[in-house]
Amino acid sequence: MTEDLGATTRRYAADIRSTNRVLLEKALHMRCLAYLSKAKAGLLTQTIVEVNRAKRSLQASYEHLSTEQRVITQQKAELEAVNDELRSFSYAVSHDLRAPLRAINGFSQMLHDDYGDLLDGRGRDYLNRICLASSRMSDLIEGMLVLGQVARAELHRLPVDLSAMAWEILRELQESSPERPVSLQVEEHLGARADRKLMQSVLQNLLGNAWKYTGLNAAPRIRFGRTTHSGATCFFVADNGTGFDLRYAQRLYTPFFRMHDAKKFPGVGIGLATVKRIVERHDGALWVESEVDKGTTFYFTLGEGPKATPA
Repeated sequence: MTEDLGATTRRYAADIRSTNRVLLEKALHMRCLAYLSKAKAGLLTQTIVEVNRAKRSLQASYEHLSTEQRVITQQKAELEAVNDELRSFSYAVSHDLRAPLRAINGFSQMLHDDYGDLLDGRGRDYLNRICLASSRMSDLIEGMLVLGQVARAELHRLPVDLSAMAWEILRELQESSPERPVSLQVEEHLGARADRKLMQSVLQNLLGNAWKYTGLNAAPRIRFGRTTHSGATCFFVADNGTGFDLRYAQRLYTPFFRMHDAKKFPGVGIGLATVKRIVERHDGALWVESEVDKGTTFYFTLGEGPKATPA
């Protein structure tokens, strides 16, 4: 009897320990669940805060973008107004300013023809200076109009045979100065997708400059071709003419800037400024290499890169 009671007591004690262990495990499990719930709640709260912060940032960015869009719209309107003013100015230049210049030139010429014999040497010199100054002013006005037309002209990219265009320009230069023995080299089958009229202006200016600045050279050479420069394929116009100091290279593209003596090398100083604007309108680049008394090479690209024309 006593043994049965002891066994029963031990069994009850084991059951109590087992029950306590189960209860303890459940209590720990509940605590873990409570902790996880709290953590999830904190994470959810943090996520909501971050979402709200992102929404505020997005709203601020949208408002900033709207402000920039309004600024761009305003600037576009202002630019269009400036372009309208430039068109009006160009019209005034081409009509209102040219008329007085034509009058000055006409009456100066009449004075020279009809009364030139009545003037002494100083008087004739003054009259010649008036004629030259009015002619120079007329050339400057024409240069301004050319720059304006280049900036406003609509761009039409079409296949252009640059080799044929270069030869046509060089033949015209030869006909204008048949006494000059200039060595000419044009690489064959050079083509590009470009505006034909604007490219005509580019090559006329670059080849015309090469022709002009080799005028004092006993054995002048002019080349037009294609090469690779810093990994990029580009066109070039090279000569062995007067050249210049590269420290002044950036000033070359300033309208009406003259690098050389106008008496030796006449011109308005608008050609390279025109070339630069045309090349940039084709999403290209223009740069130069030169050395005094050794020659000059102008390089240019046209955005889409040089292309070969069919043979």
